[in-house]
Amino acid sequence: MVGQGTIAFVPVRYGDGVVGGAETLVRNLAEALHFRGWAVEILTTCVLDHYTWANYFPTGEDNVRGITVRRFPAQGLKVDRKFVKLARSIQEGRGISVRREKYFLSQGAFSPQLNEYLRENRESYRAFIFAPYLFGTTYFGSQAVGDRAMIIPCLHDEPYARLKIIGEMMRRVRGVLFNSYPELLLAKRLYGDDLPGWVVGMGFEDVHGDAWRFRARFGIEGDFILYCGRREIAKNTPLLIHYFCNYLLNTGRDLKLVLTGAGRVDYPQAFRGRIIDLGFISEEDKRDAYHAATLICHPSTNESFSIMILEGWLAKTPCLVHADCAVTRYHVENAQGGLWFGSYPEFHEALELLVKDKELNRKMGECGRSYVLRNYSWDRVVGAFERALEESGL
Repeated sequence: MVGQGTIAFVPVRYGDGVVGGAETLVRNLAEALHFRGWAVEILTTCVLDHYTWANYFPTGEDNVRGITVRRFPAQGLKVDRKFVKLARSIQEGRGISVRREKYFLSQGAFSPQLNEYLRENRESYRAFIFAPYLFGTTYFGSQAVGDRAMIIPCLHDEPYARLKIIGEMMRRVRGVLFNSYPELLLAKRLYGDDLPGWVVGMGFEDVHGDAWRFRARFGIEGDFILYCGRREIAKNTPLLIHYFCNYLLNTGRDLKLVLTGAGRVDYPQAFRGRIIDLGFISEEDKRDAYHAATLICHPSTNESFSIMILEGWLAKTPCLVHADCAVTRYHVENAQGGLWFGSYPEFHEALELLVKDKELNRKMGECGRSYVLRNYSWDRVVGAFERALEESGL
């Protein structure tokens, strides 16, 4: 219950300018608990971005929107021949020893100073919530605090999830907090039906946006598809761009693709003006973009929650997702808030429906909004988090 000890969140990164789904989820959950009177602290590294893992924020104590943040220097990503060879072995499904698995995690975002603080202060906190699963901060940190550790894994169906030490960690901690029901099912399939887990997720505020303000600010007219997030192979954005270009060539339709977020965007120059890269934009601009978009497309096949889809649905904007992503397809099927594709022909037909059939577009957007309001209010999410702590004995 509130007042019975401080909850320490241990994300790999935290602070203004930090982007990423797991980081956003932890920040929003921590702030929601703080707002409701919980004692909350953040224990994290000095890292800003996940490309270099270089220290950016000053070491020491900070305050971010009323929450104490303690930052410790990370040792940085060490990409040598041994690390690359191990990563390739893991990705190709070739087994490596436990010793090498531990070495692999220790070469990423890991902070010996943070680990020392966790060992020395484990009795000072009610619980430690680590996120996401695939970092030295989570694996070694959860070892340091013993049975006070819980994990928000943001788990994907990927080779890294099958590491022996990851399975050992998931079974060792006090409990696992999942973002969606399909993620929980994946974890139980990988680590055993007796895995102690609860679906918590993230809540959403019903904040309104202004479509016309977005269009005026960025000079965008007409129908457009919106993608928000990291632009990289892991998120399938090259596939989205490829399919979109094919769609334009096949239809000649006056449609644009608007991309926001971090990462490189490559596309044929013939589509300049039809593919618009806005880069990193403010939260207000992003809310406005959701309201202005004709639809959202999330092509990733590895998601544990998908903040973008749920934020878009609050703006009554339907979505198009990849059929091979269990989580996003679960949302879409349960909400009736969009369509999915598994190939270019399916992408083409689904996009045609969502762009041409305005009544279908409107109904799916409204269904999506109802789904978010019904399932992801902050009161419901905080209640689920509190029940998880109590049922785990923390």
